[in-house]
Amino acid sequence: MKIFCVPNSYKERITRFDKTDFFLALAIIAAYFVAMAISGLFVPRVSRLQITIIGGGLNIFFVAWVLLLLKVRHQGIDSIGLKEGNITLSFVLGGTLAAILFFCNCLSNVLFEHQSFIGFADILIYLGYFFTVGLAEEVLFRGYLQTRLHSVLKHILLDVLVTGVLFVLAHFPFRMVAYDMSFYEIFSNIRYMADLFITHLILSYIRIKSDSLYGAILPHWVSNLAYRIVTHI
Repeated sequence: MKIFCVPNSYKERITRFDKTDFFLALAIIAAYFVAMAISGLFVPRVSRLQITIIGGGLNIFFVAWVLLLLKVRHQGIDSIGLKEGNITLSFVLGGTLAAILFFCNCLSNVLFEHQSFIGFADILIYLGYFFTVGLAEEVLFRGYLQTRLHSVLKHILLDVLVTGVLFVLAHFPFRMVAYDMSFYEIFSNIRYMADLFITHLILSYIRIKSDSLYGAILPHWVSNLAYRIVTHI
């Protein structure tokens, strides 16, 4: 079916990488796991605003790290979906998903559950913070890792599945350390893990189909933001 066809531009782009890129991608993801775990140590010791600032700083750091690796490896930002590609299609797909998620995670709660928005100052803080979250996770996983895995896995579906597993697992180190959660508590939450993996598949589809990362960044940002800017009773 044409709707699932992979653009030739994406196919050609992912053949440019070698095993060095594969191992560099795994290394930066491993470092991200460690950084998330370490940041969890600060939760009992600092305010929510401070942990938000720390988290935003880490996100920016990892984006900068990816950009540095691109520079060292003589690869452009097009290789992670931030240039060229079908940007219009990317924004159409991502914008549609973002609108749906904003309604489901935010407006529906306000309209039908009689919940209210949090304070304006907090909304501004979360606007910036969750943008760094969406940007960093998309650049790291669907921009950098997923494309570099192809040098070894040699199959786009395998690239997506392995990236999805790592994306799901990346959400646990912080929680395990910050909230003293056991492996059983983490991995028994099948619904949360499934939600993350399905989200990854949808965002990967947008990323690959448009050969652009922007349409994945937008709904990722909006989804996280929408949930946090309303009071959940």
